[in-house]
Amino acid sequence: MYEYEEPYYEPTLADEIMMEYQQKMKDALLESVRQNIENVKSENVRLSEENAILQDKVSNIAQKQRELDHLKSNMERKVRGERLASLMQDMQVIMYEADYVNEELPKCSKCNEKRKIEFISPLGKSMTEKCSCDIGKKRYLPKENICVEFRINRDNNKMMAWYKIHRTDDYDYARYESSDLLEAVYSKDMKFEDLKRNSVFFKSKEECQKYCDWLNSKEVS
Repeated sequence: MYEYEEPYYEPTLADEIMMEYQQKMKDALLESVRQNIENVKSENVRLSEENAILQDKVSNIAQKQRELDHLKSNMERKVRGERLASLMQDMQVIMYEADYVNEELPKCSKCNEKRKIEFISPLGKSMTEKCSCDIGKKRYLPKENICVEFRINRDNNKMMAWYKIHRTDDYDYARYESSDLLEAVYSKDMKFEDLKRNSVFFKSKEECQKYCDWLNSKEVS
């Protein structure tokens, strides 16, 4: 059988020039793609480095913010503590006030065993009246008071405290009796004659005893 063979054409100069041009274009295109890939890689490296630096800065800012918040919280606690200490500088758990007991006078010889004087009225009736020795007198003495409540008055930003007499003889009774609002705390620049006995408290038993001695001396006089 007869086989057809394509004719062979010897490349012309134009063909050679065209092929050379195409190869140069291909090589140039490949070099451009390679260079773009290298540029992208370099850019990714640069961005990664900048991102790491930025993350460090963000982390440092967050740490500084935490430190600032911690410092602010400590300062606020310190200020609140100093403010509370200032408000409570005159407050103590135990304070003293001048209380009193009625002390009987020695019985005189004019009255009977019930301290009554017996006499006959003008109408002839047998009658009695209380003897002067039965009246007795007040004896002032320090009484221990325990703080049972305190709070800050929001209107004038002052500390308010309530105290109750500590009764060792009947503690159950002491739990149910009313408490007194602390109105004044004695200081050495105060004069005894200017004090209101029912509204002043003393920080120490010794100071309160001096005031009680002064009150007792007035009872005698």
